[in-house]
Parts: sequence; C-alpha cells; structure tokens
Amino acid sequence: MKILVFDIWADYGHFRVPYTTSSPLTLSVPSKTVLYGIISAILGYDKDSYLEHFQDNQWRFAVGIKKPIKTVYIPENFIDTKSAKMFGRMPKNKPRRTQINLEFLKEPYFRIYATSENDKLVRLKNLLENHKSTYTVSLGLSECLANFKYIGLFGLEKRQANDKPVEIVSIIPLNKLTEPSQVDFLSENSKFLKIHIPLEMKPDRELIKSGYFLIEANGNPIKLKSGEYYHVKELDENIFLF
Repeated sequence: MKILVFDIWADYGHFRVPYTTSSPLTLSVPSKTVLYGIISAILGYDKDSYLEHFQDNQWRFAVGIKKPIKTVYIPENFIDTKSAKMFGRMPKNKPRRTQINLEFLKEPYFRIYATSENDKLVRLKNLLENHKSTYTVSLGLSECLANFKYIGLFGLEKRQANDKPVEIVSIIPLNKLTEPSQVDFLSENSKFLKIHIPLEMKPDRELIKSGYFLIEANGNPIKLKSGEYYHVKELDENIFLF
C-alpha cells in the first residue's frame, strides 16, 4: 500500500463547528469532509458535486499537527445580500451589516496523509509535486488562503505496538482504542483533547458519519503503548488512518 504525504498551512484557518451558528467556532483540525474539499480544489471537482467523488469510503486519511493549535477571534461584517443588492451602496439609515465574532486557527500547519485505490491518487500526486491546483486552496473559508508542499509517496505497512511505546504523529480515532491505558497521557508538555468531527456526507451534504478523535494540541507525538497502527516506511512516521 502507498500513501501520499503533503503539508498544508495558512495564516488563518476556520473549520466551522456545525452546531455553532451565531458565533462560529472552529474545529482544531481539518475534518475528513474538509480534506475532501481540499483535494477537490486541487483536482478541479465542482463545488456543487465534489462529494460524488468521495462516496463508499474510497479515500482514507491521517492528519498530523505540525504547529501548536492556537485560536484567535476576529470580527467580520456579514452583509444581508438579499436586501443589499450592491454591497458598496447600502441605503442610508438601513444597516445591512451584522458584525460576528469568528474563531480562527492562527498559523495552522498540518501534515496530510492520503491513500486510495482510486486512480485519482496518481493525478493528485502529480499536481502536488508540481505545486499546482485547479482551484485556489484554502483552510476552510475562502479568505483563509493556504499553501502546500509535496512531501512524497511512501510505502505503508500495518504494525502492532506491544511492549515498547510507539510515537504516533497523527490524530487518533477513538474507535481504534479499546481502553485509555493504551495511550501514555503522562507525557511532558502535552495537551490532550477529545474532539468530534464530521467524517462522511452524502452528495446532498447530509452528514451520515462522524467520530471522536484524540489529539495532542501542542503538536507532540502521542505515545501508544499497545494496539495496531500504520508505519510510513521512508518517513519513519507512525499514523492512524480514518
């Protein structure tokens, strides 16, 4: 099995938590549905139909946190576009703006691992390798423009942690752990968080699967005492796929 690895970063990122409507909060990491959007932007899938290319769990990912998770609130002016037909000529004494505080990730930097039997993985590799994308890539919102760097296409093998703790550099799906004692939570300078993120959507954007994950918000590896994981051979990195 092969796995494609690339880094992606931006000045700011926002992956909206679905249930925060009036004061949008951000997820700490890109969800699987966000990763579908990023790959679609690179490959050139239409924004209204890109989810059709990611049905039947054809793609699997891992997400590594390369910089500590930091958040900042930035107020944005939302415009009622139904009544303000021309944004720069809103009627006097009839405000059409609403100021909303949005939570953003500050200087987010992630390592993305992607694998699939789909032949589009090769095209994605070629585009990443040449630093090309069909549409502009962002981390969530369109104003959060992102840059990316191709790392490589590497061999992948499944391994088992038994006696010696193994350092995992990705977020861990909690359904892959059977008991808390599998993880060393006493690591120094570590900040562990449990997060809930969307995983799969139908083409009409109906959410059909979500899951809980363990992350280390300072970007440190998570020490796994026991359980199965994947080893990226040439990078000598250990990850969990989801």
